Amino acid sequence: SISRASAVISSSVSNMWLAGVAFQRPNAKATESKWLINPEHSRFLEQWDMITMTCLAFVAIVAPVQVSMLESRFNAFFVINCCVDMVFVVDLVLQFFLMYPKKTDYGFELEYRHSEIVKHYLKSWFVIDVLSVIPFDLIGILSTTDELANLKMVKTIRLMRLLKLVRVLKSSRVFRRFEVRMSITYGTLALLKFFVILTVITHWLANLWALTLVLVEETDGVPRWIDAFEEQEKNVVDKTKDTPWKLYLTCMYFTSYTITSVGYGDIGPVNIIEMIVCTLMIVVSGLSWAVVLGQ
Repeated sequence: SISRASAVISSSVSNMWLAGVAFQRPNAKATESKWLINPEHSRFLEQWDMITMTCLAFVAIVAPVQVSMLESRFNAFFVINCCVDMVFVVDLVLQFFLMYPKKTDYGFELEYRHSEIVKHYLKSWFVIDVLSVIPFDLIGILSTTDELANLKMVKTIRLMRLLKLVRVLKSSRVFRRFEVRMSITYGTLALLKFFVILTVITHWLANLWALTLVLVEETDGVPRWIDAFEEQEKNVVDKTKDTPWKLYLTCMYFTSYTITSVGYGDIGPVNIIEMIVCTLMIVVSGLSWAVVLGQ
């Protein structure tokens, strides 16, 4: 019986060793590959993730402001946006060579077959990444010409620039790799993520409220929330509606007390577009606090 038990143990150890070899073999091949990028060992990918996260932060902060308050012009913002676009174009190409974890009978391992990596990317994030590299800023500048302005396409093309925000969806992939490298407790990380998300949501909603002034123009003959400032700023040279930083602070003020459910009542919707946007803001605020209390 002792010899039989030892034979069973020996067979189990042998099977475990073979399973371990089968699990490690793809990673070994992948590490030796010349063209593929291993996210676990690539120092280049670590540096590239820092560049990508910086560009994502720029898009999340600047893109909504450009759409809601600034006109498309050939200036420093345009040059920076072109550089950011090039970063995302390069990142799109890199995704065709970046190994991804796949589930096997023994757990997770990195896919090292290039054809499978390409198929996986084309089926998952490729369409979103292509939308994120469309040069909306250049299209916005070209749309200010007289020919296109007569076709009344300027407003539509300006709103299309919001599609640049789909780039922020990349942050989930990049941040997942950051989490592996960071030495930080889960509670601290969750709290940090909540404050960042809440700040970004507040910023986006403030720009969404300012965007109502683009959706309903002064020439439409419809009352707007900004009209309440006409009497207050009768003797002011720089009006709120004509000064981007004043407009942003006003929208941030309104958004902040809407999210916190304070509601002073000095600013409010006065047309159907503003009512729809304000309702959306209230729903998003409620969902945000539900997530916080749920955690």
